[in-house]
Amino acid sequence: MQSGTVASNGIELFYESRGPENGEPMVFVMGLSAQMVFWPDTLLDALAAKGYRVIRFDNRDVGKSTQIRKPIKQGPVSAILRRIIGLPVESPYTLHDMVADTVGLLDALNIERAHFVGASMGGMISQLMAGTHPERVLSLTSIMSSNNSSLLPPPKPSALRVLIAPRVKVETEEQFVTFGLEMMSKLAGTLPQGKEELAAMYRAAWARGINPRGIRNQFLAITATGSLSKTLKQIQCPTTVIHGGADPLIRPAGGKASARAIRGAKLVIIPGMGHDFPPSVIDRIGELIAETAGRANSVVPPAVG
Repeated sequence: MQSGTVASNGIELFYESRGPENGEPMVFVMGLSAQMVFWPDTLLDALAAKGYRVIRFDNRDVGKSTQIRKPIKQGPVSAILRRIIGLPVESPYTLHDMVADTVGLLDALNIERAHFVGASMGGMISQLMAGTHPERVLSLTSIMSSNNSSLLPPPKPSALRVLIAPRVKVETEEQFVTFGLEMMSKLAGTLPQGKEELAAMYRAAWARGINPRGIRNQFLAITATGSLSKTLKQIQCPTTVIHGGADPLIRPAGGKASARAIRGAKLVIIPGMGHDFPPSVIDRIGELIAETAGRANSVVPPAVG
């Protein structure tokens, strides 16, 4: 296991690497407000055991990476309404900036090409990465994500509220864990979530430091970026889209839209899975990621540069 901080795109990103140093790199990109510790260790360890160099990192505005302090001129609700009526959304940055962060991470670690696995917002970043930097992406696995189209079915109100309008005062680790478990219960499907594992992740996140402002920054970044559909048509690498059949936040239609837009993409809907990683599906997700990466071995990627 290795970890450290690298300079990237004018900020600093904290990362962690496990598995053989000479293994094919596999980069995991997390979602909205979620630190890298929310990737299940069992999933990462299984892929490292298969010989991959597994890398996860904190996006800007979470965990140990740089926090962005630009003024916020719009709230989440205002941003949603502006997007619905076709007005521009002002944000401190967009998902394209987060793609540039990720490119900088590869450069800092001297990685030419990597397999990419993204969840939720991280799936959008990974999709954009594959579409705009095809020479850097060997394969793509997008989980519980979408093409970010405004025409998709909206989240269930209870799921959206816990992300953009929490009314909970959090001052201690126990309060944070309680809040986190309550939030995840609103994002669940019908499969057991594994509360002990979730509680451990929230305790780890608290110890590393939380940044409530970062949630709004990242939400505005998603809203301001708009639809990814045109970029998804440029993706050339082997792709698998995984989605929970009971996801209340990014509905299954989101995953289906991404899969339709990406040529040759494999779509896998997991019944009962919500916007989470239930322990019962971890092995299957790991197998799907490995299968997708394996398909890249038969494809000659574009040359770097």
